[in-house]
Order: sequence, then structure tokens, then C-alpha cells
Amino acid sequence: MKVSDVEDVSGENVLQRSYSLTSKSLENNLNFLQKFVGKVKPYFGIGSLTVFLLAYHGFLIAAGIHNYQKAAPLIYITVFLWGCFILNFLVSMEKFQEFYGVLAEKLDEFSQQKRFVPIGLKIAFILALLAFTIVDSLHDISRLEGFFAYIFYVLFMFVFSNNRMKASINWSVVSNALIMHYCIALVILKWSTGQWFFQQVAQLIVGFLEFAQVGAKFVFGFIAGPPNICDLAPVFIFTSLQTLIYFSAVVALMFYFGVIQVVLKKSTWFMRVLIGTTPVESVNAWACTFLGMTEAPLMIAPYFEKLTDSEIFAVVTSGFACVAGTVFAAYVALGACPIYLLTASLLSAPMSLACSKIMFPETEETKIKEEDFELQHGHKKGFFDTLCSAGVAMVPTVFAIGATLLVIMSLLSLLDTIMNYIGDLIGYEGWTFQMLFGYAFFPLAFMMGVTDDVNQTLLVAQLMGTKTAVNEFVAYNNLGLLQKENKLHVRSPVVSILQISFQPKSVLIATYALCGFSNFSSMGMSIEFLGGFAPAKRATISKLVLRALCAGSIACFMNATVAGILVSSPIICVASQKSDTCFRIPGS
Repeated sequence: MKVSDVEDVSGENVLQRSYSLTSKSLENNLNFLQKFVGKVKPYFGIGSLTVFLLAYHGFLIAAGIHNYQKAAPLIYITVFLWGCFILNFLVSMEKFQEFYGVLAEKLDEFSQQKRFVPIGLKIAFILALLAFTIVDSLHDISRLEGFFAYIFYVLFMFVFSNNRMKASINWSVVSNALIMHYCIALVILKWSTGQWFFQQVAQLIVGFLEFAQVGAKFVFGFIAGPPNICDLAPVFIFTSLQTLIYFSAVVALMFYFGVIQVVLKKSTWFMRVLIGTTPVESVNAWACTFLGMTEAPLMIAPYFEKLTDSEIFAVVTSGFACVAGTVFAAYVALGACPIYLLTASLLSAPMSLACSKIMFPETEETKIKEEDFELQHGHKKGFFDTLCSAGVAMVPTVFAIGATLLVIMSLLSLLDTIMNYIGDLIGYEGWTFQMLFGYAFFPLAFMMGVTDDVNQTLLVAQLMGTKTAVNEFVAYNNLGLLQKENKLHVRSPVVSILQISFQPKSVLIATYALCGFSNFSSMGMSIEFLGGFAPAKRATISKLVLRALCAGSIACFMNATVAGILVSSPIICVASQKSDTCFRIPGS
């Protein structure tokens, strides 16, 4: 007998009624708090905010004096937020808007009269970036090998562009996106202060997500934190995926308070100035960096019917190139480095736009202007109702991921057995299904910089193939196992098993290349999910989804290529594991 089968007289099952009663109780408490805040708000407006800010900054100064190293991340985050606030305040001023309008008009007139000047400045800036990279790589010239992959991907997208013969590719937008991508990578990966800052942010994010273990251990007990028994692996769905529930609730609260809407709305202006993309494309690309391929389009759902084919292609490509913040901790638990994941997530926004505008350039006039573009900010639910329902809504997703991994891992094992049997019949042992993808992606992995060892290149290519053919969870799981053992177990038709040292650069490139939802199973998700927004656009989405998958995969691979070029001292992160000393059950 299941718990869900137990029903009360009203027809509701026990779980539904318990959730309903809990939500109503929390809602009543919230209503009381809201009424209390409403009564005291007239007396504590700007004054209370001023007192809070003074107290907070006084505390921050005291903390910095007491232990600056420990308080530094909080200080830098506060300075960054103040910088964003001041910048937003200046940009929103009427005088600035007038000044910007006049300046933009004069610059446009100047560029029309002397078109070679802006093009010359852009070329000079690109050459400066190239010169800096070459000088920085003189002590390790092998890092420059990635430029062959960079050029190859651009040429590949140009050759397979749907409108290349009509000269419709807006190379100004593409070059702006590529320059912005490379500059972000330089700030995060080469500038010592930027690198330190994002490392601190990554550590804070990981520490923030680790609080999900507290709730998981309370609910699941020792299953979420299993005892250190030899040869007993933890249950994945109870030790990693529960973080998805926790983070989805946090994202829902950020939506409730309008934080995400404000950030995305402000990003449209900067993206238009720096790159030149439309508001819908810009918002979706940046929303994908922390919401994912299914949640991010919800921000632009009211406008989906009006999108051009190129804008739809950009939306789908950004979904394939990004990762959701909800799976961030799951990847970290599997052994991926947080700083690499955070960087890849940020780099996916400009790179996905660049790839989409090469493979499917804009040939129509956009119907959505910036002044008409607004993000929804609904308050249909209360605070606690939003918190509870967001967590409950994520439960089916968690079990869907677990079920998908169960099926895929089982089928992969079956296919590996079949391939091994076929190879054994003709005298070649060690054949696997993933080896086929390894050979297919081998040239790409080699051009991207994995050149130290042929077998190592083959295994990184296999991981790239696994991510494309299966999904990124399985690929990261395989990568985590290899990092944990610090060995590459390579099967080949000639030699049964080789063991070679796992190079940090290979881990770096693999981590970036796997960071995205660009796999065949995501194609169906895009068609069904986006087609629900605009049934009239469903046929269009179905026609371009395969091309968008290719563009999204290239965006991930180009992120990996740039990281391989810029990072001089890559690191290896190991999945959380038990200590060497373990308790062995007698008789086992």
C-alpha cells in the first residue's frame, strides 16, 4: 500500500493535504508579518533604510579592520553592488540619456563618413588582444595551438551558415560578441584580481549550495550522509540532486522580489551598446547563465510569437550552450571545478550569440523594440507559497534526472558489451560504444589543445562525444571518476588498457567543453517546451533545432578552446570523497 493511496473523505491524499495545511499556516504567518510591516512602514521609510546601511557599512569596516582577508569577499561584493547602483543611477538620468543620444548620433554620422575608422579601431584592438596572448604564451607556446580550433570553428559556421551567399552575416555584431567573450575570459582567467574575485564567488556559491545537505540529512538521514563503509558508494540521487530543489526555491524567491527581472532588464541596454543584439536575444542569453534552457525562455514567453526566425535560433542556441544554476552543485559534486563552471556559464552568453548570428544571420526587421520590452514581475503567490511550491515543483525533475541516468547508463553498458562482442569476433578487444564518438571528436579535441598524448586526446574526445550523444551528467560522472583516480583508463583496439597520467590541461578543456545542454535529448525538450509558447512557431523550431544544436556545441567547444589558450596553470578538482580509512563490514 502506497502513502499516496491513503485518502481522506474529501478525496485529497495525505501528502497533498499536509502540503496544503503547511502552506496555509505559513501563509497566515506571512500575512500577519505583511500587515505588521504595512503598519510600521510609514514611520520607517528612508530613515530605516539609512540606519540599516550605516549599520551595515560600519559592521563591514569593523570586520575589515579585524580580519581583512576573511572579510574581503564581502567587501568586494559590496563595492561591486555600489558600482552597479551608481552606474545604473547615472545611466537612468535624463541628462545622460540626452548626452548619450547626441553622442551616438554624432558617432553614427562620423562612422558613415569615415567607415574605416571604427573598423580600424576594432582591428587594432583585436591585434592588441592577440599580441598580449602571444607574449603571455611565450613560456608555453603549446597554448597557442588552440587558435587553430578557434579559426576552424568560425570557418565551419560560416560554411554551414544558411545565408552566407547573401552576405547577410552582420560581422559587426559577431565581432563585438567575440571580443566581449575574449575580454570576459581575460578578466576572469588572466587578471589576478578578477581571477581571485571569481574564485571567491565560486567558493561562496559552493558554500551556499552545501546548506542543502543540512535539509537532506534531516529528511533522508544517513542516506544523505552515509557512513564511511568500504566499497559502499553513496546514493547519487540523495547526495547530489537534492540541491536542485534547494536552489530552485532560491531562484523562485529572487523572481518574487524582482531581482532577476531587474538584472536582466538592465543588461539589455549594455548588450545593445556593446554587441548590438535585440532585447529578447540579450535577456534570454544572460538568463540562460543561471536559469537554464527551459526556465530562461519563460522571461520572454509573451513575445515569442513575434520573434523572427533568427531570434528564435538565437534563443534555442543559447539554451544548448548554457547550463542551469540548479545543476551547478551537481556538477561540482561529480568533480568539476567551480571556477571553471562559473566562467563557462558567463562565457556562454556572448559566445552563443556570436555562433547563432553566424549560422543563422538576421534577414528580417525585429518587431520588438527596447522601449516596448518589459519583463513580467508577478506576485500572484505569497512569499512562503512561492518558496514551498518551487521546491515541490522541482521534485519530478529530480526523479526524471535519476530515471534518465538509470536508463542511459544501463543502455550504454549494453551497447559497450555489444561493441566489445563485435570487436572480439574479428580479433580486436576493448571496443566500446563511446570509442566511436571518441574517434569522431578526436580531431576537435586535438585542435583544442589536448596534444600531450594520443590516448589522452582520445579519451577527452570520448567525453565530448558522450556529452553530445547522451548528456552532460554522464560525461561529468565519467570525468569525475577519472579525476578521482588521477588516471586515464584508455581502451584501444591495439592495446587492451593503458594507464597514463591525467594532465590538468585535459581536465580544463574537458570541463569547459562539457558545460552545456547541447545533446540530442535536449532537442526534443526545446521543440516541446518552446513550441508550447508559440504553436505557430513549432514548425520553425523543428527545422532549425539541429542546426542550433551544432551552434550550441561549438559555443561550448570555443569556450574550452579559449580557456586552453589563456589558462597557464590549470588545476584538477576532485569529487567529494571519503577518507582513506573506512569501516569494513566483517565477512565482506
